[in-house]
Amino acid sequence: MWSSKPAGTRSALGPSTPLGPADLPPTVVIIPTYNEIANLARIAVEVLGLSPSISLVIVDDASPDGTGREADRLAASLRRVTVMHRRGKLGLGSAYRQAFKAVLQSTDAELICQMDADFSHRPADLMKILNEARNGAGDVVVGARYVRGACVQNWSRRRKLLSRAGNLYARWITGMPQSDLTGGMKCWRRKVLEAIDLDAVTTEGYGFQIGMCWQVWRSGFAVYEVPITFVERAHGASKMSWSIVCEAILLPWTLRFGG
Repeated sequence: MWSSKPAGTRSALGPSTPLGPADLPPTVVIIPTYNEIANLARIAVEVLGLSPSISLVIVDDASPDGTGREADRLAASLRRVTVMHRRGKLGLGSAYRQAFKAVLQSTDAELICQMDADFSHRPADLMKILNEARNGAGDVVVGARYVRGACVQNWSRRRKLLSRAGNLYARWITGMPQSDLTGGMKCWRRKVLEAIDLDAVTTEGYGFQIGMCWQVWRSGFAVYEVPITFVERAHGASKMSWSIVCEAILLPWTLRFGG
């Protein structure tokens, strides 16, 4: 099942009720990091400030710029921060897989979110996503860039066209109806991550996002898309590589004919 509604409109379950900070069930937000020292403290404080029900898991891939040490400093000073240190730059997909498993095993979190550290995903939009998730809009609530009411800032026209074309390409091959298959801002209900095969999603980057969408769609869970404002990072370097792009190009065919 798939649904997409602009913020503030009526979903199949009725109008969204504004979320109060204390209204959330136990929630964990996972943020993978690699060389994000310029952004980490601010994003951590803003995310934790949304609600006392939110805890933060930072997954650092041995960042050479000291991000891991900064994460440890935050964990020592902020009660709701946990840090996972990894031995090297192992990739976005494996960071999320490892963190999802750890959160399921060691917490009672009902909502488990993922977002970037670089403020391309705004904490204000995370609050919108959590509001829809709390109200039962979907089993997975996605921050979408390509629905009515969404906005992408500071991208060139060429990059916008490539991103849209990539999403249309993946949708056409796989048959998935979701408008944004490569977006990285999501909120999962615990039952979804418990039900799907995390080890079956072995890809990284955009491929990881597409692979997780495929698992959710094939399992019959309801997906709800919320329009967000996606902002190109102001600090730090993009983690994009040709290997990630090539993986995302080939993956839809693998899913369609072998998945």
